Amino acid sequence: MTDQFANGAASQAQGKAQKGLGKLVGDQKLQVEGAYNDAKGKSLEQFGKAMDAVDRLVEKAPADYRPKAREVAAAARQKPLLTTLSVAGVGLLLAGLASRGMRRR
Repeated sequence: MTDQFANGAASQAQGKAQKGLGKLVGDQKLQVEGAYNDAKGKSLEQFGKAMDAVDRLVEKAPADYRPKAREVAAAARQKPLLTTLSVAGVGLLLAGLASRGMRRR
């Protein structure tokens, strides 16, 4: 389990507690902060799950490629936002290419 996954779960719990307390005392600012921390926690948790999957893939890579794959995975951990945006961009590009291919048929 990655640090991002654990931090995400903690941030999510904090956010839910803040939202609940904010509702209880009628503090809208606390509710908004809680919603932010909850969303942040969910994002970190998903990033952690993705990095766990990357680690499993790295270990399945041919032995010659593992050191470079570990290096790339470590760099991805250092910049989670950039990594997430990059993966999302590639996904959108692939989805666009796939839909164009289906339209041509």
